[in-house]
Amino acid sequence: MVTLQELKPEAFPALYELMQQSFPPAEIRTYAGELALLMREDYRVLAVMAGETIQAFIAEWRLDGFCFVEHFAVNPAIRGKGLGTDVFGTYLEQTDCPVVIEVDDADTQEASRRVAFYERLQLRLSEIRYPQPKLRASGEPVPLRMMVYPDAVTEDALQKMRERIYITVYCDGVTVDE
Repeated sequence: MVTLQELKPEAFPALYELMQQSFPPAEIRTYAGELALLMREDYRVLAVMAGETIQAFIAEWRLDGFCFVEHFAVNPAIRGKGLGTDVFGTYLEQTDCPVVIEVDDADTQEASRRVAFYERLQLRLSEIRYPQPKLRASGEPVPLRMMVYPDAVTEDALQKMRERIYITVYCDGVTVDE
């Protein structure tokens, strides 16, 4: 089992660099936008550290009885060695609420591989589809699908969760500037 610890603000530059290595620009906010999230009480970043190096992180929103994982990444230098499974599995064991994530709703090998990864961790792919609003002025909406853990969450409850994510994460939590 790995140890997840809350990321300290002074580690933010390294976190943002890892975000840029792990996600397309349309899926992350600007540096200032992501940094501003650390000041929110409903948002936190959990990380696995090796000295000053971020091995992996989970960016989590705690929203009305559920947790929304907006970003999850493993340092590219150590991907493919099982750390992602250990980190996300530990996160699921330690969380005290249902977990919702979003995955690309695209017919690509990468999107299928990502869905399969989460399904191995017992997340369930829902039929709920929607576009992620722009996170930056030059961005494009990203087609998404929801996944949930545990699978006992109803589709009606998931729709309500989607609405809460949209309002909090994509309206209140977004800085669309460059």
